[in-house]
Amino acid sequence: MREEGLSRLEPGGFLAVSRYADVVAIFRDPAVFKASGLRRSLEPAWLGPHPCTKTMHSLDPPEHTKKRSLVSTAFTPSVLERTAPLLRGLVDSVVGSFATRGEVEFVTEVATPLTAGAIGHFLTLDPGLHAECKQWSDAYLSITPTPRGPQHEVTVRAALDEMQRYFTAVIEERRRSPGDDLVSGLVRAEVDGERLTEPELVGFLAMLLVGGMETTANMLSRSMLMLAERPDLLDRLRADPALVPAFVNEMLRYDPSSHGMPRFVARDTEIAGHAVPAGTSVVLMLASANRDPLQFRDPDAFDLTRDTRGMVSFGHGIHACIGMALTKLQARLALGELCTRFRRFELVEPTIEWTHTVIVRGPTRLKLRGVLA
Repeated sequence: MREEGLSRLEPGGFLAVSRYADVVAIFRDPAVFKASGLRRSLEPAWLGPHPCTKTMHSLDPPEHTKKRSLVSTAFTPSVLERTAPLLRGLVDSVVGSFATRGEVEFVTEVATPLTAGAIGHFLTLDPGLHAECKQWSDAYLSITPTPRGPQHEVTVRAALDEMQRYFTAVIEERRRSPGDDLVSGLVRAEVDGERLTEPELVGFLAMLLVGGMETTANMLSRSMLMLAERPDLLDRLRADPALVPAFVNEMLRYDPSSHGMPRFVARDTEIAGHAVPAGTSVVLMLASANRDPLQFRDPDAFDLTRDTRGMVSFGHGIHACIGMALTKLQARLALGELCTRFRRFELVEPTIEWTHTVIVRGPTRLKLRGVLA
């Protein structure tokens, strides 16, 4: 696909852009390649418009610039700092349970509790809804050009409606009783006399929930798969814990959670030497761009000494993921503790089940056995 530069994906007829230089060029040209392509992909004809799909990632300048400014007034480093002690407590509890039991289904018993707990605290959501949050997130990310069947359509509609009702109630409650939390900050945020509307708030909270849970949960699960298959890497991290941040960065480049990012072509243009007419939907293949040999030397090798700057795992430019720092912090804390407590990880079930979506990639089930240090 990289050699061709452009490939057609079915169903849906999207054009896949696979080269690093082309992916970055498209990110840098929002006048031609519209972020509204993401919303188009999340609102296929069978689903239709929905507040939970109205995210900041699907806006273009000047709307995007103003909305990101509004969000940034509430999404500050101090909020992340206040979250760090809770993250450490979550890691101690969940990894401690893994150590006691010795064998877990990592996705549902370690990765999901960690990420749901973190994003739930970040947004000050009801801790009793972590299971529902995961169901909402899974349904959101399972949206495809055509439903996989009648039950899939019913499941997605019900999940999005439940998520909308819940976030609407949360927003109203924070308006009545504001606190020192992210949602209250978003409700209060104002730039040039303008505030986020309720549908915009719902869409942004949905984006944070889905992105915050899936990006980190998939990253942690794939990291554990890597450490189970490459015990030499685990030995290096145990011998030198200072390498954990480098492992996180290389893992994000080597096998990112976000594999594709849709865009909509606003006028006739050219991509990789191919004429592309206005109205075309394209998908930027982020994982392929991160493996482009013209950008990264020996890209299919996992290299802890690699300079990963420039990777597009969190997008690029004005649409770079606002939650990148939180994802990296969670991954560093969790993997640091896992590498300290265990000297080996073994796959109990060698066949791995994966998600079925172009946008994100990760195991849906990963049965692991841990050998204590």
